[in-house]
Amino acid sequence: MVGSWSVLVHSVRPFTIHGDLYYELTAQRPDEPSTAVILRVPQHAVASEPIVGQRLTVTFLMGQVVGCKPEIEQ
Repeated sequence: MVGSWSVLVHSVRPFTIHGDLYYELTAQRPDEPSTAVILRVPQHAVASEPIVGQRLTVTFLMGQVVGCKPEIEQ
């Protein structure tokens, strides 16, 4: 999987793997409102901790999250 998704965050759960901080997000894609997705986002891919209710653009490379930034509200 390569590309970006727009998602709405429903829950955030911080956890560590070998001392590295990750955030497990339960989120929903606006184009698939009946389906929830779980994303594991490394701390280095976000500027700040994701927040419930926040809309994010999540970027993937080879199925891994490599970027995650807040969407600008219009």
